[in-house]
Amino acid sequence: IWQWDDRFKKPNEYIDIYGLYTFNNLLTYQYGGRSYCINLENGTTYWKKQRFDSFNNNLFGFGETYFTLGQSETLYQQYSEEVVYRGNISTGEIEEFIIPDFTLKHIIGNRIGDVTNVVPCKLNGIQYLAITWQELTDDEIWNFQTYLGLYNYEINEWAYEKQIMNEPNLFGVVMAPVVIYHDKIYANIGRDLATGKKVWVKQFPQDFSFSGFIIAEDKIIANNEDTFTYCLNPDNGSILWKTESAGTSGHMSYLNGIVYFVGGSTGKLHAIDIATGKHVWKLDGKALDGESFRAEAVHALPAKNGKAAKIIANTYMYSYCFDAYK
Repeated sequence: IWQWDDRFKKPNEYIDIYGLYTFNNLLTYQYGGRSYCINLENGTTYWKKQRFDSFNNNLFGFGETYFTLGQSETLYQQYSEEVVYRGNISTGEIEEFIIPDFTLKHIIGNRIGDVTNVVPCKLNGIQYLAITWQELTDDEIWNFQTYLGLYNYEINEWAYEKQIMNEPNLFGVVMAPVVIYHDKIYANIGRDLATGKKVWVKQFPQDFSFSGFIIAEDKIIANNEDTFTYCLNPDNGSILWKTESAGTSGHMSYLNGIVYFVGGSTGKLHAIDIATGKHVWKLDGKALDGESFRAEAVHALPAKNGKAAKIIANTYMYSYCFDAYK
């Protein structure tokens, strides 16, 4: 339909749209200190900006407003941290917005901590931002204490700012975007969104940093680095099933009772029936063109206009489109 390539730095700058935000046929994404907005109707550049610093490429928002993370310009300039910026997709302008209450008790090098996620949500008709952030708890060991904050966007105040999410440890970081489901926020632990009260905690042998997790059909589906895919009850964290899969994997997609992902260790396109935990696909990219599938997001496109649902995945040479399992 159209092609777009209006990068600031050709040919070395990747078109890496890992995180994006869309609204009213506009798509914006960031690559380091460069931000772009593309008109999806005709593929033209709506705006592009060379920022004053690098920003996180995960974007979340509602309406014209989106949120990103970057180094503070007003506080803690002698330290390294990420705080919340607010942007407007129509203009490309951004402004520093939320800085959590870092205690500054512990510093390694010039690092104090970071905001890791900003996820808009509505609770009782009020617009909130669910914010996860962390700070160091030791001057020599990289132990992080992660907090959950709930920010009332309508009155610009914290409902609560510093509810503890974990015991301080090296892996106490919420990197993957959190998931909000039935007024609860899920990271590696579940937590009540309205009060910050801990609902349950489930310990695993290793982490979920690469694949994150999804919630579908009242089930949490997550790929753990211990090489198993787990299915959990979101109400209490109990394990409904687990199946050996791939460990490290790309982000998962869900469609019609099936979860799809590419295993980093296997290089295969996996598909698992979430009702039973049974593998229904393990497609080998090497059998197609000699290259493994890339451990990145798999895209699931629902059936539309009489056309079957599709699954799209990439090897290092080609993109492939398959009819969905169902």
